[in-house]
Amino acid sequence: MKTFLPILLICALVLGSCSTETTDLPAEQLTLTELTTIPGYAWFPAEMSAYTPNPDMVNIVMANFVDPVKKICIFVKPSCACSGTKRLFPQLIKTMVEAKIDMSRVEIWSMRGASDKHPYQSMIQLTDLPAIYFFQGANISATIKDSEYNNLNADSLLANAIVR
Repeated sequence: MKTFLPILLICALVLGSCSTETTDLPAEQLTLTELTTIPGYAWFPAEMSAYTPNPDMVNIVMANFVDPVKKICIFVKPSCACSGTKRLFPQLIKTMVEAKIDMSRVEIWSMRGASDKHPYQSMIQLTDLPAIYFFQGANISATIKDSEYNNLNADSLLANAIVR
């Protein structure tokens, strides 16, 4: 009994110090340059280079992303193997670059999970990553969902969202 009580106390302390609460971590904003140099995004440059957007879609994006209050926010998880992250995301960026979009109007938020804290929490409840939101001023004007992507239509999804 004398050895049982100290063992019981140690077990209680160990179990009591374990926590099942998840800590919401902050999203980290990345630039296009950082995307090409951060180890978690080592796949990004090759995926972006491998894609050739349709020139007609590039022209639509270029012609319709002129309003200075338009902005794009992309929430992405670096190590996700899903096609939305590994294919859609770099294809969207490639289309934006070819359309000569000012990348200071494109926010890329790197997240460990959809519950990470981000500056748009009051208006956007993320459930899946990647998540792509288009803003007209302070209002969300369009989104692109991973489920809309078919491995070939990133440029048209972008063009359609920007036109809205």
